[in-house]
Amino acid sequence: MNIENMQIDELNNLCKNLRKDIVDVVLKNGGHLASNLGVVELTVALDKVFNFKDNKILFDVGHQSYVYKLLTDRENKFTTLRKLNGVGPFLDPEESEYDNFISGHAGSALSAACGIAVSNPDKKVVVVIGDASIANGHSLEALNNMINLKNMVVVLNDNDMSIGESVGCLSKFFGKMILSKTYLTLRKDVKNITNKGNLRKKVHDTLGKAEHKIKNILLPGNIPENIGFKYFGVIDGHNIEQLISIFKEVKNMEGPIFVHVKTKKGKGYLPAEENKEKFHGVSPYNPAKDLNELTTSKILGQELTKYAKADEDIITISAGMVSGTGLKDFFSKYPDRSFDIGIAEGHGVTFAAGLAISGKKPYFAIYSTFLQRGIGQLIHDVSLQNLPIRLCVDRAGIVGQDGKTHHGLYDISFLLNIPNFIVLSPTTEKEMKEMIKFSLDVKQPIAIRYNKGLICNKRYDFKFQLGKWNEIIKGTDNLYIATGNMLEELLMVKDQLISKKLSGTIVSAGSIKPFDEEYIKKEFKKYKNIFVLEEGYIKNGFGTEIIDFLNDQNIKKQVHKIGINCGKIPHGERGQLLELCGLRGESLVENIEGKINESN
Repeated sequence: MNIENMQIDELNNLCKNLRKDIVDVVLKNGGHLASNLGVVELTVALDKVFNFKDNKILFDVGHQSYVYKLLTDRENKFTTLRKLNGVGPFLDPEESEYDNFISGHAGSALSAACGIAVSNPDKKVVVVIGDASIANGHSLEALNNMINLKNMVVVLNDNDMSIGESVGCLSKFFGKMILSKTYLTLRKDVKNITNKGNLRKKVHDTLGKAEHKIKNILLPGNIPENIGFKYFGVIDGHNIEQLISIFKEVKNMEGPIFVHVKTKKGKGYLPAEENKEKFHGVSPYNPAKDLNELTTSKILGQELTKYAKADEDIITISAGMVSGTGLKDFFSKYPDRSFDIGIAEGHGVTFAAGLAISGKKPYFAIYSTFLQRGIGQLIHDVSLQNLPIRLCVDRAGIVGQDGKTHHGLYDISFLLNIPNFIVLSPTTEKEMKEMIKFSLDVKQPIAIRYNKGLICNKRYDFKFQLGKWNEIIKGTDNLYIATGNMLEELLMVKDQLISKKLSGTIVSAGSIKPFDEEYIKKEFKKYKNIFVLEEGYIKNGFGTEIIDFLNDQNIKKQVHKIGINCGKIPHGERGQLLELCGLRGESLVENIEGKINESN
């Protein structure tokens, strides 16, 4: 879309139409609504001044990039947002030449921009950083490294929010800057004085130094200018004329430059303005959906809230995902034992370690994809000291429409390889509750990983025991070891397996580490074909662990691994992606049949 010659009234009308397009598509397809509505004028102004074809633009996090997609080369296919083979949920260089860096996780854009700025000295590199990404440790490290980057422009989209409400002293710091009318008035007066007449350079410099010193009195720790940025702010992020004026001034200056823009999350759509957290990300409209369904996240929140009444050592931690991980009621009921540490997953792991070493019982509820950002801390701070933190690994496996940056594919693989960790993956609702109860008194680190949504709620007689598996159905020839949600997927195709003469014994394997060594030694030899089913990346996964054990025990049995073969799964509905990966329905049956044919 070419907006180079548009006038202000035309641009304002464009913004109105862009908001309508976003609301219409997101309410139908699902996606990030409030964050994108808040950056409409900001993104349009950036395109008007910097021209997305001529310069490098990055967004952090990419869930505020829908306007950018509409203004570049995806306007005509925006209705396919988050659909299989359609427009993706975040920025991705594989989707468009306009997307300069992948953007699913917070905190990466500023570091990437440093490299891009060094490599493209003839272009302006602009990073729009919002939803509390500025407070991520990765972002702060990058800011510290920008002092000599003359073509760098950082635009802080300050909307007072992360996914939920922004937390921590950095968000309060920027809020203080906005509220300091005294400083803003002083700054304007100093500029007016120094820009009038033919004052000698010495007077100009003296006033400049005075402004800097007074600013530091009024705004202690003024981060941007104290680390070498030219600072502009605070700018009304919904006044397109003012934004264009500032960006034109910035475009012709040497950087690094920091532009502080104030926006309103959900702007232009009243429900999103009034409930920013609810409308940060919305699901596709489904009138048949039962909002009271008991999901894995709700089970976690309910069980911890129940046990916390009698056990004051239980403490919960969230990395900006309080509602998403089911902890909202716990946070409301026990605010003194609830900590939202923001987009700081590595800190969250070590924070939990500090609680554990002090005798508390920390539960860190975190999405699998974000736990990846704390692997160093899991090893150094937790494993080496054998500290009993409790990781509640949500969204493990395929998540669906958030796509390749958000699938929880690796947690089994890396957790299996970190010493001292217990790794569990409940196969039923009842088992999940029993695992949470078991975790209350563990003496070593434990991770309970579960997929997004529902798990098998059928009632079985077995009781969870660490390191033990349970036979659900008894058969011959074939042995199916299923962990996590794969038990439900397997049971749903039971009749199809019978019709193809592929039926056999089905085992619920909720305990991944330790696993049931005695069962393997005793039972595996009875079966012709053995399958291990896991909703995760099979390289170095659960199946590999069992194969290694068989080799160590000199047991000669072939094991077929059923799981995710590729680390890069696209976006789409969760069911579609499970079928695509051979983990659901007819495709699962064909996957099993194919493994047998390959081995014959």
